Amino acid sequence: MSPTTAEGPLPALPIAGMHDEPSTSSASSYSHDTRMKLENQHAEVLRPVTANPSRSGRRASSYLSWRHHQKEPFSGGGDFPQSFSELAIEEEKYEIENGVSRHGTSLKRKFRRASLTLMKGIVGRDRRSSETAVDYHDYRPTTAHSAWNRIRQATTFRHSKTSHGERAILEIIHSPLESSFPAHPVPGYGFSPPIIPQHTGAAAKAAAAIQNEYLAFTRHQYLSTDEFNDRESGIGIALTTSDAHSGAIASEDSAVIRVDFISELPQELSVQILAYLDAIQLGAASQVSRLWYRVIQDQYIWRQSFLREKTHTYATSLPVQPGVGAGVPPLRPGNDWQKIYQAREELDRQWKIGTQAHAVYLNGHLDSVYCLQFDENKIITGSRDKTIRIWDMRTLQCRLVIGPPEVVNETSILFDPNGKPIHYASSIDNHRFNPSVPVTVSFPVHHKASILCLQYDDEILVTGSSDSTCIIYSVKSGYRPVRRLQCHTAAVLDLAFDNKHIVTCSKDITICVWDRETGALLKQLRGHTGPVNSVQLRGNTIVSCSGDFSVRLWNIDSAKTIREFAGHTKGLACSQFSEDGRFIASAGNDKVIRIWDANTGECLREIPAHDSLVRSLHLDSVSGRLISGSYDTDIKVFDMESGEQILNFPRWHASWVLSAKCDYRRIISTGQDPKILILDFGADIPDIHMLESARKYEVACDAGFI
Repeated sequence: MSPTTAEGPLPALPIAGMHDEPSTSSASSYSHDTRMKLENQHAEVLRPVTANPSRSGRRASSYLSWRHHQKEPFSGGGDFPQSFSELAIEEEKYEIENGVSRHGTSLKRKFRRASLTLMKGIVGRDRRSSETAVDYHDYRPTTAHSAWNRIRQATTFRHSKTSHGERAILEIIHSPLESSFPAHPVPGYGFSPPIIPQHTGAAAKAAAAIQNEYLAFTRHQYLSTDEFNDRESGIGIALTTSDAHSGAIASEDSAVIRVDFISELPQELSVQILAYLDAIQLGAASQVSRLWYRVIQDQYIWRQSFLREKTHTYATSLPVQPGVGAGVPPLRPGNDWQKIYQAREELDRQWKIGTQAHAVYLNGHLDSVYCLQFDENKIITGSRDKTIRIWDMRTLQCRLVIGPPEVVNETSILFDPNGKPIHYASSIDNHRFNPSVPVTVSFPVHHKASILCLQYDDEILVTGSSDSTCIIYSVKSGYRPVRRLQCHTAAVLDLAFDNKHIVTCSKDITICVWDRETGALLKQLRGHTGPVNSVQLRGNTIVSCSGDFSVRLWNIDSAKTIREFAGHTKGLACSQFSEDGRFIASAGNDKVIRIWDANTGECLREIPAHDSLVRSLHLDSVSGRLISGSYDTDIKVFDMESGEQILNFPRWHASWVLSAKCDYRRIISTGQDPKILILDFGADIPDIHMLESARKYEVACDAGFI
């Protein structure tokens, strides 16, 4: 019956090749209609069919008579089974061409057809009526990316097509090797698998065929576009990404031996291995299992990890030593190193944030506070009021006032007109707490003018004054004066000392080098043409800066300048020398901080820092932080390595910032206003006290005269 549409029956189409002679060129006869029929025929092959194909299927085969080559039925060639099929096709063609009805065939014709069917069954294989009537080689399992198979497919005549769509490419990839006798085993050639006949499982074959078509389509997406350029050498043969990596991954995965070394090794070895992890890695490892958690609680692991990760320094010759007050506690029994590590991690985080520093002011001085130094236990300050005051770092109370008798004997140095103590701590909102009444003392040897500079260690305290002298005090004997150093003819602006020398600089443009033990003057260095405002000492080398715009590097033995650093455009107020002697920092009235290479004299970094004169610099050689204080009332923190500003504390002082220093936990500064500012980054951190050294708790009340 003719197909119909909504408008009526479709007109009958002429059957190609029925009345015309077949063309000698297959390409010229490969019309659009023929191509559509071929695609339909290909789709029929993909569907399982019964042993009794429909007439329409048999009729379609007659359309392609020009593609079949006539062969003798019983020739000795390799197409013996196909010959009978072609005879059957020719018989059908003969019936159509001569108008013979299929229902009215003669007995002879029926007998001939039955004999052909019988011969095909004998030569081929037995086939049940329910089995799929398709050629085996169309569904023989193949390796899609077999190099030999793809080269063979590319050269076979059976798959040459003029259309290069996706289906044509898929057929080229998956077309199997044709066998003249598909019912018999055929050995594989090269890397091609052998052809092994399967006589059952029609449904499984059909499902496998559909699966192969799907895999072929997905794999084709990864093929190189120039795959067909070089078929002889096989260069164009490309492996799919999944095929290339799946084997390697499977091989690597099978080679990995997974062993819980914590459970297999002795705990001593496990502890040694885990000690190489940092805090974050240890925290993750402790969640693996209860056994891992229990082993990781070993204090040795956390101690070794802490000492490895937290003792690096920026500019010191050695790592941070435990118990020296640099944030690394002493190695003593009973330390909880896991809590120590956690406290240090949180402290480092607070330094990066900078907004959670706890601010406290210490009140008590009567005039500008020019200088300070501090440690974990105390703060020592020097002021224009001619006094030296010692403060307790823990209680924030003033414990001792040292000054001339006319100052310390006045009631106003301890109480205000209302009788309240003038020494107290206050918050940023002026809330007063921890008032104190310190001990006052005056010695025969004392300063008669402002205290401009000071430095101390465990044994001595040295102060310099506007009275042009320096005084050495003995810390262990209650800050009693030991001797006075006199040589300068003007105010002593700065000083520095080590275990051998004391170096002082003055407004008289000279630098003096003293013997620490005897107080004898060893050298007097001349070269600056302006007041020498700052000195630093490292071994046999001195760094100085002056109002003459220059920074100089001196040798103590020769008393001569080694190198001069030129670059500043105005007078200098402060300088710093790294502990390892590699870097010099200088700043002054040109508002710029310069970082110098001490060995070459090269200016490594120029940092526009403040809006006014930079009065104070402090270089923390452990952390690499550079603290600056300025007349613009700002305190800033810079990174020595990059020169970038890390933190800024603007207008925390009411007037000029005169001195600013830091340690691993705090920044403490003084200014023209008589207050001491403490910015504590560890005040709210649990167990922060565990980072402190094991030194004896030193306060002024331990002095012998109290």
